[in-house]
Amino acid sequence: MEALFLEYLNVLTLAFRSASELEKASRFNKFFSCAIEHVSLLDFRDSRSLNILALANLPNLYSIKCTNCMDLKEVRIESNIVEGARYFHSLRYVGLTYCKQMRDVSWVIFAPRLEKLLIRGCNSLEEIISEEKVDEVTESKANKKLFSRLEELDLCRLPKMKIIYYHALPFPQLKKISIVKCPMLKKLPLNSNSAKGQRLIIKGEKGWWKDVEWEDESTRTAFLPSFRLQ
Repeated sequence: MEALFLEYLNVLTLAFRSASELEKASRFNKFFSCAIEHVSLLDFRDSRSLNILALANLPNLYSIKCTNCMDLKEVRIESNIVEGARYFHSLRYVGLTYCKQMRDVSWVIFAPRLEKLLIRGCNSLEEIISEEKVDEVTESKANKKLFSRLEELDLCRLPKMKIIYYHALPFPQLKKISIVKCPMLKKLPLNSNSAKGQRLIIKGEKGWWKDVEWEDESTRTAFLPSFRLQ
């Protein structure tokens, strides 16, 4: 585990290289935990499953980056989490790159203030939010206002991606969606009431845009002006 002290020594960035190292985060003392704002998970080779809730109670955690975790298939959502707890309450940014075996990113339902989600080069990723995993936790435990603060969604080189979310969402703050080389992703979680007043920009390839399956004609009409060629 690497620790890099930043401005005034009161902000800490941590890089974990194994699941066993990550589990230590749950045992950090209060002073140390409050200083952690950025966490990177790098080059995991020994872990197929990960309990991300080891980071859930870091009060000032702003960003999580997961890079080159080639064997990681599952980020677990524990069924015994405490109701009403403020998980990932400061988390604003999640970036996943080249995690070749990962299937979904359902744990972000516990990040109520997430502003940017970037996922690239995750070849096995089929969905962002798994309906099955969400159903494993009660509605009161999961964030009821999913992606209510999300401003940007960036998806690139996800050949198996089919689903972002299985229902349309309001996305009251969403400003930009970028979808490149995601040929299986045919439907966006949008309806005619999504992203109201945000002048949403949707960037993508011409062929992909032509094949998007809209919830209804009013949704298609609402978002046709949003498209920009990537």
